[in-house]
Amino acid sequence: LADGAVRFIGEPVAAVVAQSEEEAEDTVDEVGVSIDETPSVADARAALENGAPQVHVEAPGNVILEGKVKTPGFDPVWENAHKVLKVEARSRRQNATPMEPRGGHAAYDAATGRITLTCSTQMPHLTRTAICDVLGISESDLRVIAPDVGGGFGQKMSLAGEYVVLVWLARKLKSSVAWTEDRRENLIAAFHSRDQYVTLEGAFDKNAKLVALKADIISNIGAYSCFPTTCGVEPLMAMAEMPGPYDVQQYQCLARGVITNTCTMAPYRGVSRPVITFTLERLIDKAARAFALDPIDIRRRNLIDIFPYKSAMGLEYDEATYKETLEMAVKAIDVPAFRKRQAEARIKGRHLGIGFATFSERTGYGSPAFAARGMEITPGWETVIITVDPSGFVEARIGSSPHGQGLRTTLAQIIADELGITPEMIKVVHGDTDRTPYGWGTFASRSLVISGGATLIAAQKIRTKLIKMAGHLLEAATDDIVLAEGMAKVAGTDKTIAIAKLAREAYTQTHRF
Repeated sequence: LADGAVRFIGEPVAAVVAQSEEEAEDTVDEVGVSIDETPSVADARAALENGAPQVHVEAPGNVILEGKVKTPGFDPVWENAHKVLKVEARSRRQNATPMEPRGGHAAYDAATGRITLTCSTQMPHLTRTAICDVLGISESDLRVIAPDVGGGFGQKMSLAGEYVVLVWLARKLKSSVAWTEDRRENLIAAFHSRDQYVTLEGAFDKNAKLVALKADIISNIGAYSCFPTTCGVEPLMAMAEMPGPYDVQQYQCLARGVITNTCTMAPYRGVSRPVITFTLERLIDKAARAFALDPIDIRRRNLIDIFPYKSAMGLEYDEATYKETLEMAVKAIDVPAFRKRQAEARIKGRHLGIGFATFSERTGYGSPAFAARGMEITPGWETVIITVDPSGFVEARIGSSPHGQGLRTTLAQIIADELGITPEMIKVVHGDTDRTPYGWGTFASRSLVISGGATLIAAQKIRTKLIKMAGHLLEAATDDIVLAEGMAKVAGTDKTIAIAKLAREAYTQTHRF
């Protein structure tokens, strides 16, 4: 809760506990809060001006983070460019507006003194770690369960102060405490995103080849840094990803994270990429007009087509098909025919439009990518534990935490393919810190890559054991064993054994193996 100063509208100031939601709301009306009004600043550019109100003394000039990059050969390339074009873009802040706002229920167990917190989070394990750190309690005293959270999109990834208050109250009162926000509260105070100013300049040679980029990024990070990804996630992502899918080796960028008296920002789906893609594509379209080229042709001249490719920021693009995908779109749309219809419609006063945008999406971040950011917390790995019970049913316990994107189904399919069984035989357990291995939850389009990869490795280990056992029982070489349709078979024969039977034997006939 706010201590000494309130820095944005919607920041929690006090907690009221009552027997019902209605009684709590009535009691809230009786709470008097005396706040001395101080100068405030809501716009990031205004926060950078001389004399702007200082939100935190720790951030003079309201700049909490600054990233700079300039490639060694930038200046001569920039100075000798044939044309330099400039675009400015403004991305207003967004609210994720999930179907279900945030909420939590903290239950006290009198027998053990433990708290079970059921809450709307994308990262149950890290939520447990953070709350226990704040309250100074053992993680074994807190269980966090993340049920279906009604959409996350990044808003439910960051630690919410309300959950800390809930756990503290449940321990203090030795009772159960619940909290839910309404739609208005979610809109005001449940983490926002993408409030940025981007100024982008591009230097082109006489053949309309993009030879250098210069960017200035001002990112409003709100009144506080989010946890665990920090206030650097938007400005530094924008800086790192700005060149996108275009072949440009000279790059200069200044990216700043600016503190204001507004709701804290969090990483939302696609972190900064919608903003920088829009800006970069506007620059390419502006260049097409300046060189009297078709928007398709200028992209053909500038898209990366040789892989692996290392960007000006040192990112390695292992494989992509930017040009091929563009040509597929051109063919599917039949652009020449559309241009003809467009011209005919223009004569009649009708305006038909078509736009092209190409972008690259970096996903499946491993630990090296996060370590490069210098964050105190370096995620990027996942753990999956797969067990087969004596009846032949399979349970996969995962550290990732799906919230509606179909991950459970996909992981079950991966296991089913490896073990030769149907997905109906498989249960994927997630979102419960008591039942699942430590993991990083769901964010950054990483779950199928990282958790899926761990699932595949674990399933392959189970497969190896099943084949070895089947070979022993069927008196056949392991190379001849095939797992399919719930059976282990000796290829080319009618000798089979049910996989469920193998599972039972593994528990009850261990001496045979």
